[in-house]
Amino acid sequence: MTSATKRLATVPDADARRAARGFWRDALRRLRSRPLPMAAAVVLIILVVLAVAGPLLVPYSYDAQDLLNANQPPSAGNWFGTDDLGRDMWARAWSGARISLFIGVTAALLDLLIGIVYGGVAGYRGGRADELMMRFVDMLYGIPYLLLVILLTVVFQPGLFSIILAMIVTGWLGSARLVRGQILQLREMEYIVAARGIGVRFPRLFARHLLPNALGPLVVAVTFSVPHAIFTEATLSFLGLGVPAPLASLGTMVSDGLITMLSGEVWRLAIPAGLISLIMLAFNALGDGLRDALDPRTLG
Repeated sequence: MTSATKRLATVPDADARRAARGFWRDALRRLRSRPLPMAAAVVLIILVVLAVAGPLLVPYSYDAQDLLNANQPPSAGNWFGTDDLGRDMWARAWSGARISLFIGVTAALLDLLIGIVYGGVAGYRGGRADELMMRFVDMLYGIPYLLLVILLTVVFQPGLFSIILAMIVTGWLGSARLVRGQILQLREMEYIVAARGIGVRFPRLFARHLLPNALGPLVVAVTFSVPHAIFTEATLSFLGLGVPAPLASLGTMVSDGLITMLSGEVWRLAIPAGLISLIMLAFNALGDGLRDALDPRTLG
């Protein structure tokens, strides 16, 4: 490659990077101008901090039993009350929130990673390879997601990592379709055609040009995937396929609280259910804000 060709190749690259920086700065400005997504972001930060540090604020462990102090309502000694084994609900709720958030975020990121690789290859290769790869995706789409997750969880035995593994078996399909669609559009852009013409190989082309320009929809997809994964985990835990005792997730706490609700111990259901709802609402509100902020057609 001559020096003149190198200079011609670096000009579109530099222009693209400057345009990308301007796009992200403008998207951040639009996001900051919307109070609801910013409030959702603050709520999520507070929830994450409490999930990490919340159990440390009380002198109880999430699994410490005190049968003489069982089923106590919220009080100064036990801020969220206690359960039927006398375990502190504050420590258990935030430990459960930590597990639920870990499962949700990990499953969403792994889904995205697999989807990026699979959809990126399919969209870039095109032709027969793309056709075969996407028909495989369509075939997997025909399997009910929740049913497959339940079956795999039963096979692998309930546990933290078996739940995550069961979720990502088909959870990446949506990300793969999204990435493929973005790559199919981007690969026909002039700067991509020019980069291919001067011999830039696929890994570098994908990492330097294609993926950064497709990040907007992917970021939004992650914010919507996390609450979906958290809700799936809560469903599994409600069915008795969640994390094993004495660990607790918000889903297992909801399952336990539902049994005692009729006896008047409403806090045992209301607290974990309220946390699940708050987490899902916050992620959805942030996702809506990011979708609008990252839409180049959005004005203001």
